[in-house]
Amino acid sequence: MLNQESTPFTTRDDRRLFILSSLATAAFVTLVFRLFYLQVVCGSDMARRAEMNSTQILPLLAPRGLVYARDGAGEEVLLDNAPRFSLFYAHNPKGSVPLEKMEKELASRLPHAGAALIRKMGEARKSGKMTRILTNIPRETALALMERRIFLPGVNVLVEPQRRARYGQLACHLLGYAGEVDEGELRRARDQALRPGQWVGKNGLEKMYDPDLRGTDGGLQFEMDAAGRHVQVVRRIPSVPGADIHLTLDRRLQSVAEAGLGGSSTGRGAAVALDPRTGAVLAFASAPGYDPSQNLGDYLGDPDLPFFNRALQGIYPPGSIFKIVTAAAVLKDTTWNTRQSILCTGSYDLGTKKFGCWKRHGVLDFFGAVAWSCNVYFYNLGRTAGPDSIETYAKAFGFGEKSGLDLPGESPGLVPGRDWKRRIQKQGWYEGDTLNFCIGQGAMTATPLQAAVLLAAIANGGTVWRPYAVSHAVGPDKKILYRREPEARRRVVLDERVWSILHRALEGVVTQGSGRGVYRPDLVIGAKTGTAQNPHGEDHSWFSAYAGRPGEPAGLALAVFVENGGQGSVAAGPIAKAMIEAYYPRPTP
Repeated sequence: MLNQESTPFTTRDDRRLFILSSLATAAFVTLVFRLFYLQVVCGSDMARRAEMNSTQILPLLAPRGLVYARDGAGEEVLLDNAPRFSLFYAHNPKGSVPLEKMEKELASRLPHAGAALIRKMGEARKSGKMTRILTNIPRETALALMERRIFLPGVNVLVEPQRRARYGQLACHLLGYAGEVDEGELRRARDQALRPGQWVGKNGLEKMYDPDLRGTDGGLQFEMDAAGRHVQVVRRIPSVPGADIHLTLDRRLQSVAEAGLGGSSTGRGAAVALDPRTGAVLAFASAPGYDPSQNLGDYLGDPDLPFFNRALQGIYPPGSIFKIVTAAAVLKDTTWNTRQSILCTGSYDLGTKKFGCWKRHGVLDFFGAVAWSCNVYFYNLGRTAGPDSIETYAKAFGFGEKSGLDLPGESPGLVPGRDWKRRIQKQGWYEGDTLNFCIGQGAMTATPLQAAVLLAAIANGGTVWRPYAVSHAVGPDKKILYRREPEARRRVVLDERVWSILHRALEGVVTQGSGRGVYRPDLVIGAKTGTAQNPHGEDHSWFSAYAGRPGEPAGLALAVFVENGGQGSVAAGPIAKAMIEAYYPRPTP
C-alpha cells in the first residue's frame, strides 16, 4: 500500500498549479471590472434606454384561402379577401400625451365606436399588450389617424384581410360565413392556437374546411420609445395564406336556381342539383338568403328565416315525388302488371274513410298514373307492396338518414314504419298509414337534398352517392393538398326490367304528363311533380328531374322545392326548366 506522505508534488506540478491559479485570478478580476463598468459607469445610461424603449408585437392576420366555383370552361372566385383598416393600441404609462386627450380625439374621429372604443383601450391598458381595439375603420379616417400618429402614441393603424363574398348572397347556405373568433370559441379551441382577432369559419364550408382555409398568422415585432412610437421593426414573421378550395358548384346554374326561387310566389324554397355520375353538387340554393359580407345582425328579425338552410335542414312531406319509391318497391317485390288499369273517381274508400286524389283521372294504367300523379292508383300500389317494402326502399334510396354532404346541421328526415310508430307513438300501424305513406304524406318527411339524391340514383341505375361540394384543395405553394373522389354509399339493386319501366314512366311525365313544361326534343328528361299537403298552411310545391343528352348518361339530377308554393308543375316546374336550360343550353340554329 502506498503512503500518501511519501508522494510530495514535484517541481513540474507546482508550475502547473501556479499557471492555473493565475488564469483564474485574471478571469475573476476581468469579470468584476466588467460588472463595475456596466452597473456603475454605464448603469444610468442603460437604465434610461430600458426605460425609453420596449417592444410590442403587432399581429399579421393570414388571408383566408380563396374559394372557387366552376364557370363554363374555367373557374370564378366566390370568396376572397378585401382590405380593412384596423386600429391597434399599446398603452405606455410614460407616454407623452395624456390618455384622456387621446381618447377624446379618437372618440371625435370615430363617433360610431362610442363606449366600445374606450372599453377596449381600458382592456389594452390592463394587458399591456398591443390590442386590436377597432376594425373596419373608414379609409379616410384611417389615413387621418396615421397622419396624427405623433399625437397618438401607442395607436397604430394596420391593413388586414377581411372575408368578402364576391357575388353577395350567391350560394351563401353552402359557403357559410366567417367572422372574428369569439370568447366561447377561444375557450373551446385552446389546442388550435386561436387568438383574438383571428377569422374563423362559423357555418357552411367556411366552418367545415376552416383548418385548411385559415392559414397561419404572422407578426411584426416593433421597438417602441417611451412615447409609444415605433422606432424600428425588430423582427418580421410573414403570414402564410390558407389553402384555396375548389368547388364542384356550377356558378351559372347556381345563379339561375337562386333567381328562380327568389322570383317564386313565396320567395321561400330550395333547389339542389347533383351530377348523377359522381354525386358532385352542381347547385345548392336556399331562399331567402343573406350576404355574408354585410352585417348579419340585420337579418335576425326577418320572419322568412334567411339563415335557415331549407335545402339541408328543412324537412317536408315529399308528396308525389315519393311515388317513385313506391313504384320501385311494388315492381321489385310483387308481380304487379304495369298494363293493369284502375278507375280513378277522385277518391279511394277505406272503410268509412275516403282518401282523395287531386282530380278524377278516369281509367289509367301504371304509366298514366305516374304521368298524371294519380293518388288512387298509388293507393292500390301501396297496399300491394305493403309498408315494410316501401320503408325498405325509402331507406335504401337515402331517406331517413343524413346524406353525408360535408356541411354542418343536416337533418335526416323521417321514414315511418311499424316499429317507429310502435316506439314513438305507442300505436299500431293502420291501413290508412300505408295510404298516406305510399304517396309521401303522413309522417314521411325529407329534405330537398335527399330528393335530389333519389333522382340521381334513379338516373344512374341505383348508385346512391354521398354528395360532395369540394373538388380539391390547393396549398400556398400551388400543390394539390387533396382531391375528393366520388363515394358510393350503397347500390339499390333492381332488375333491368324495373329500371327500364321506371325510366319510361318518368320520361312519360315530361312527354305527356304533368311535367310537359320542361320538355326538350334534344334531351332525355325524366321528372316527377309533387304537391305536398301541408297541415300548417298552403301546400308545398315539388319538381324533381334528371336530364341528359340522348345516348349519354344523364349529367344532371335536381329537386326544386317551393315552400307553400302550391301545385308542383306551376311553382317549382319553371325553376327546374330554367336550371335544365342553363346546364344544357339549346343548340344554336
